[in-house]
Amino acid sequence: MRFFILFLCFLLLTVSSYSQENKKDDIEFSSDSLEVDEKKNLMVAKGNVVIKSQNETIKADKVLYDKNLDKAIATGNISIIDNNDVIYETSEITLTNQFKDIFALTLYAQFKDESKIKALKFIKTKEQSIFFNGEYTPCDCDFKNNEKPIWQLSSSKITHNVYKKTLYFKNVVLKIFDFPIFYLPYLSHPDPTVKRKSGFLTPTWSSSSRNGFQSSIPYYFAPEDESWDSTFTNYYKGKHGYINQLNTRKKFNSGYLETNIFQGQVDTNNENNDNVFAGNLEFYSKLESNWYINAAGKYADQDTFMRRYNFDTSSNYKNYVKTEKITNNSISEIQWYKYQNLEVESKSNQPNLQPSIKHKLFLKDQNINSEISLRAHEIKNDEGYDIQRWSGSGILEHKLDNKFADLILSAETGLDLYAIKNRPSTDTNDNKYLDRLSLGLSVLSKRDLFYNFGKYNFLITPKIQFASMYSTDRKDDIPNRDSSDFRFDQANLFLINPYQGRDNIQTYHRLNYGIDNYASSNIGDFNFFFGQSQKIGGTNDNTLNSNSNRQSDFITELKWEISEKYNISYNTLLDHHNFKENYTSFELSGKFYDIYYGLVHRSINKDIIEDNNDREELKLSFNKKIFDINLNYSATYDLNNNETDLIYEEISLYYDLEFMFDDCLSINFTYRNNDTSSDRDILPENSYFITLKFKNLGEYGVNSLF
Repeated sequence: MRFFILFLCFLLLTVSSYSQENKKDDIEFSSDSLEVDEKKNLMVAKGNVVIKSQNETIKADKVLYDKNLDKAIATGNISIIDNNDVIYETSEITLTNQFKDIFALTLYAQFKDESKIKALKFIKTKEQSIFFNGEYTPCDCDFKNNEKPIWQLSSSKITHNVYKKTLYFKNVVLKIFDFPIFYLPYLSHPDPTVKRKSGFLTPTWSSSSRNGFQSSIPYYFAPEDESWDSTFTNYYKGKHGYINQLNTRKKFNSGYLETNIFQGQVDTNNENNDNVFAGNLEFYSKLESNWYINAAGKYADQDTFMRRYNFDTSSNYKNYVKTEKITNNSISEIQWYKYQNLEVESKSNQPNLQPSIKHKLFLKDQNINSEISLRAHEIKNDEGYDIQRWSGSGILEHKLDNKFADLILSAETGLDLYAIKNRPSTDTNDNKYLDRLSLGLSVLSKRDLFYNFGKYNFLITPKIQFASMYSTDRKDDIPNRDSSDFRFDQANLFLINPYQGRDNIQTYHRLNYGIDNYASSNIGDFNFFFGQSQKIGGTNDNTLNSNSNRQSDFITELKWEISEKYNISYNTLLDHHNFKENYTSFELSGKFYDIYYGLVHRSINKDIIEDNNDREELKLSFNKKIFDINLNYSATYDLNNNETDLIYEEISLYYDLEFMFDDCLSINFTYRNNDTSSDRDILPENSYFITLKFKNLGEYGVNSLF
């Protein structure tokens, strides 16, 4: 019959000699049978022996305890379970120091995350566990019975510090499929109970035809205050020098802050061993009264080193502070920004907005909608212009319903005040202080027509609008800084003032018309739009597409959702006279036999873009999932001048879940072919990247550029 012995007397356990202060270390025993030799101070417990303490529970088939030596020997099927749910298994252990210290030979241990350790010798105290000649693996395998894992760490000494919650390895060899890969004198990583802990993260090594051997060694700092952390990384760029990065993150109750600082000595297009510095910042927070603030900043004291060494691909930096409040009927915004252009040909255009203030109020009452906008901004160095502008505008819209057609009457008015303090030398206009009053009127008629032919449903909505704008003539005095690339499309065709912003308001009279078509059938959903704007009078100046024709391009947009296999989108602008395509965008996408594919073709006429060069481009992409592995392919072709030049290509194999092999290792592969580069300091190159992701250790990346 099973019985319990709690707090044994002095002949058995020395518990009676414990002081009141040490009651927290009391030991609790149970077993199926118990034999006591009072003369020799020996106790033998047999059958389902359980020894419980504050830190662990020990189970064994038999325990022999010698009080004189303060030593117990446990044998049989032994398991030790500590407070961190680590399970130790062996056939014999020696307990000393009032059962607090444990010694064993040939031990197996399994952690809470099912990572495992085998060792030839084991010592466990209250503070730490030490495994001698140990092997560690997190892989899902029968490690206990000598099944070879995908990877493992072999170490002369593995120390698990309970208080620091860290595993320390000495003289460690990484083996993959039982083959030694590399050696490290020391290695450490947090145990499975740790969410975050200061220490070195996984280093990476790579090779580059440009830089030679490269490495990165990150150190993670996790303070007790869990609202922030930081990572310091040293990047060794081979024959070209080094760069240090400090990344700091801070979380607030209502937002966050993240900063990066880069400092180093590398070869640049300025000089070799150039001292470089860069930094960036991002901040977001919710303020009182539902205001939000968002700020971002970037700085680099040398134009190209951030791009050259793959820290930031941007060719211009926008530094800004923006506050915003959005309600059901209003939008308020205040913004400051500064552009830093890193391209040589763009150095003359680094505008500085200080500040821009906007407020919009929306009102709706039955069939009447209205909008009031107030704006003010000052912008400097905008391609040589320094401008202040104050604007106020309002829109009123009234809908008249009748049985024949919907009639929408609209009116728009605005007042703009300008102070042009500086102009570039190419602008000889000397007017500095200007005002402009504008008034626009619109009458739009539309009707929804429904048709049904068996399985086919049609909705056709023809629209026609007369729009007229009257404005103080300032088109030669006010530089058009916000809509120089204007062209009519479906989004702006039926606006009274179709131009973006407020700079290019002119007197004109236009007739706009279009037709929306929607069809639903067993071959998919079909949307089609066709429209055009015809100028009756007035001007259309100060745009890149300064076509003097009265007619705009024909605007066509088509979307056809045929099925999961095929989806088509096509947009084009056709010249009114010869139907020449000034702009086209064709997209085909879908899923076919578990292959996701996409094709995008775009072309644009040189007459409607700023650099006066035709552009034509084709992009292809495919994605196939094979079991849990994603195979991705993408390519971009330059089709200008009737040629087909591959300018970018990428192939990647990526495991969709966390770990590919035995829940402990993933291997990801990427190949990139970038044959052209417009940057004066970034050379075209081919590269491949192989990343090994080890559970509990992080990622080891290898890349080669050739």
